[in-house]
Amino acid sequence: MELYFDDVPLDGQLQRSVGKAASGMGDVGECLAIAGRITPGDRDSWYRAWSGFATRLVGQADQAAEDGHRVSARGAYLRAAEYFRQAFFFHREDLDGSELRSGYASSVQAFRSALSHVGHPAQVLSGAASGYLFTPGHTDDRCPTILHIGGYDGTAEELYAAVPAALDRGYAVAVLDGPGQGAMLYDRRVPMRPDWEDVVPAMFDAVAACPEVDPDRVVLVGRSFGGLIAPRGAAGEHRLAVLVVDPGQYDLGAALTARLGPLVDRVHDPAADPQFDALLDVPGMTAVLGPRMATHGVTGVRAYFADVLRYTNADTVSRVVCPTFVTDNETDEISTGQGKVLFDHLRCPKEFRLFTEAEGAGGHCEGMAPVVFWDAAFDWLDTVLAPAAGKASA
Repeated sequence: MELYFDDVPLDGQLQRSVGKAASGMGDVGECLAIAGRITPGDRDSWYRAWSGFATRLVGQADQAAEDGHRVSARGAYLRAAEYFRQAFFFHREDLDGSELRSGYASSVQAFRSALSHVGHPAQVLSGAASGYLFTPGHTDDRCPTILHIGGYDGTAEELYAAVPAALDRGYAVAVLDGPGQGAMLYDRRVPMRPDWEDVVPAMFDAVAACPEVDPDRVVLVGRSFGGLIAPRGAAGEHRLAVLVVDPGQYDLGAALTARLGPLVDRVHDPAADPQFDALLDVPGMTAVLGPRMATHGVTGVRAYFADVLRYTNADTVSRVVCPTFVTDNETDEISTGQGKVLFDHLRCPKEFRLFTEAEGAGGHCEGMAPVVFWDAAFDWLDTVLAPAAGKASA
């Protein structure tokens, strides 16, 4: 589904921000106005358009806050946080690059400026759980809690898009950066790692220790790349009540290296570095591979593909024991049907949902209609967690 640009990567990222309109982190008219200032193929114009608009929004938010207009300030700060994140998206290959450093810091600052205006309890988390905890604030009872990890290029701040829908349903939400994500990568320089079965337990401990959280009703949610690493996390953390992945993914390495042809046989051979590095001479490949190498903490193309081979659920999926909601999308070019593959390998109680373009939810992570995913997920969660709620209140 094309929204504005003929360029698929640009249009996909534009849709990513438009999809946040329902949560207050984006506005359709603003996003299209920004798009009109962008020259396709010019990543610097992308940065200027998004960051310039975001900077203006922060000024509006500051004035609204000074004048006592809390709701207006909240909205402008949240949208600015998203637009600053978009600004540096195509500049992620250099962790010391000025666009990434400035854009990321500005996104975090705008988001934290919004926290005092959101109208519900919010706290910053650090340590093993780097991110934020949001709670409904209208009950003394411990809440069922979403432990939300993001994707390959997302941030904890971006994950706030899920918070309003969760709070409306009585859930607390912890939105977290793990290795290779957000603050963990950009500030602490901790690269991505495949063994999230050793990452999620510490996240669970930190979140479950919060007095607002019901440790018997913690739900691990992984979207985008999180659909690959969250099942590994659940394999190592049996205290989780439920797992939700959108889209589910079974084996990243197999999906990516299938495109290498004969080179795949030399992925562990350092002598093949020149052949792999030659891929950077292919138009557009530097923009694709550069950010991925930075995320994985490697400097060569071959080293990147060798590392990618470690990202699989094949060796851990049988250890997932909690009820699991697996999704896929008929038009998702990233999952390519792996959601059903993951689902078929799970041995736990499970449910599968395929989203379609006909319901307005085409594309990766339901594109411009993430509300379709969240409605389906929360309706299923309410049913699955109801017995646990009864047990907790008994």
